[in-house]
Amino acid sequence: MAEKLRLGLIGASVRGTWSSRSHLPALQASADVELTAVCTTRADSAEAARQAYGARLAFDDWRKMVASPEIDAVAVVVRVPSHYKPTKAALEAGKHVYCEWPLGQTTAEAEELAALAEAKGLATAVGLQARVNPAVTYMREQVAAGSIGEIMAVATAS
Repeated sequence: MAEKLRLGLIGASVRGTWSSRSHLPALQASADVELTAVCTTRADSAEAARQAYGARLAFDDWRKMVASPEIDAVAVVVRVPSHYKPTKAALEAGKHVYCEWPLGQTTAEAEELAALAEAKGLATAVGLQARVNPAVTYMREQVAAGSIGEIMAVATAS
């Protein structure tokens, strides 16, 4: 059996975030991934996440985490404005990357990161879990069936 992928997760708060409800439980259940490090913006919350999720390392600065030789891959699961810099730094450090959607704030950012990953030969993924979210799936079915009438406009929450 191959060794587990040593993952560092940026955005590992234990307080009711998407990460604490989805990413971290999935990682803990994985036979292929070791949650090696967690990172938040404060030392105390990073340590709380380390203890809660069984990681070996806790960081309050993503720059230090992505530079760690104990990390093979990085998951960037923070708010969109904070995707680009840690993702780029992880790729530059030779780490594989999983990033929540969208990859960047602009098409240019996303294209730059994708080109960097390809040039370095790194495995990457962008999370699109909303596509299988039960509420989104239900609404898609309702629209397709014509149950809600003609859609005239759509607005997203900001």
